[in-house]
Amino acid sequence: MVTGGASGIGRAAAARLLAEGWRVAVFDLADAAVPDAAVSDGPVPDGPAPDLSTAPAPDLSSAQWHWVDVRNEDAVNRALDGVERTLGPPALLVHSAAIAPAAAPCLELSVREFREVLDVDLLGAFVTARAAAARMRRAGGGSVVLVSSAAGLRARPGLAAYGAAKAGVIQLAKVLAVELAEHGIRVNCVSPGVTLTPLMLRSWGTADPAEAFRRADAQAPIPLGRLVTAEEVADAILYLGTGSGAVTGHNLVVDGGRSV
Repeated sequence: MVTGGASGIGRAAAARLLAEGWRVAVFDLADAAVPDAAVSDGPVPDGPAPDLSTAPAPDLSSAQWHWVDVRNEDAVNRALDGVERTLGPPALLVHSAAIAPAAAPCLELSVREFREVLDVDLLGAFVTARAAAARMRRAGGGSVVLVSSAAGLRARPGLAAYGAAKAGVIQLAKVLAVELAEHGIRVNCVSPGVTLTPLMLRSWGTADPAEAFRRADAQAPIPLGRLVTAEEVADAILYLGTGSGAVTGHNLVVDGGRSV
């Protein structure tokens, strides 16, 4: 199962897993890339569709689609029940659902805005990982990959809410790794740097990838000289999720060397 699979990193991860022969269930609230045979757990949300102009356009028509707010424990469990009935218990969870508002200084950030980011980015990770892990435990094991961010490792001006939430995701992955190891469940984390996704472009306040790179590189140099792609993060997710049998509790940074 992949949360946040409608765009960006989640979309790339879902496409990569499908290409590798996995049966994939996508949990998302967006309506931009839903296949015709989608499974709906609720109404289409109001508001404009996300801008997917910079995202890859893989064929996700073979994925099972569920409308799920990852903050809602009941909705997550209902959707997982449906996944179990049709696809079997989840062997891999990729949790990528997140929001990232435009950067704002702490003194200008409202409590409501701060709480909303923590609810989606951190509480959503906890709710989804716990629900999936309970089913993995009954099935005898599994793997969880939580998508954090390099912003959870290094302080960036204007990212108090996002940075705090993503730092919490990293620590959540480590605690879950320790607690769930005895049940044959590995839990790891991937922390992308400035990645070419619609979410990233919105957070940098531009629709131009070149401008986003210039702003990011001016703030802290990116040694590789370019933005990370969603497909490169998906490669890291696939490794942690399926190809690293002895790795658990690890946070893999994918940022072009920026954090070095």
